[in-house]
Amino acid sequence: MDCGFNVFKTIFVCKDKYFAAAVCASLSVVAFVYASQQTGEYAYAAIFLATFLGNYLPPKVLHYLDKDKVFVYEVTSQNLETGKAFADKLRSYNLQISTNVCFNHEQQKVIAFKVYSKSKMTSKLIENSIPANFNYNITTPLYSHGI
Repeated sequence: MDCGFNVFKTIFVCKDKYFAAAVCASLSVVAFVYASQQTGEYAYAAIFLATFLGNYLPPKVLHYLDKDKVFVYEVTSQNLETGKAFADKLRSYNLQISTNVCFNHEQQKVIAFKVYSKSKMTSKLIENSIPANFNYNITTPLYSHGI
């Protein structure tokens, strides 16, 4: 029973459901203490409360203190002309962008972009601006204090 509650706690933490994770962790400890035949009803309540607060508050505080992340969009145009138009469009939004002229598999000149997003609003703007025939990837987020 103790292991079952711990599995659910891990699942809830992965899904950012800290309240449910803290409840599962607390029930796990209470089940462990009950199984070890400790006596006293107040002991169960105190252990539950201590475990609950110990598992609920730290992730919430860390989530509150978490820094904004920078997402890097790597975009490749289909040809040089559409790439230039797309780059001008992104620059008109004052986005951080770097461009490189390269060749695709058909030996045609294309433009490869790296576009940097610091917020969800900027990410939506970038994603809505990318034409359907362009290829793009979102690379590993970097912490903003590292850039």
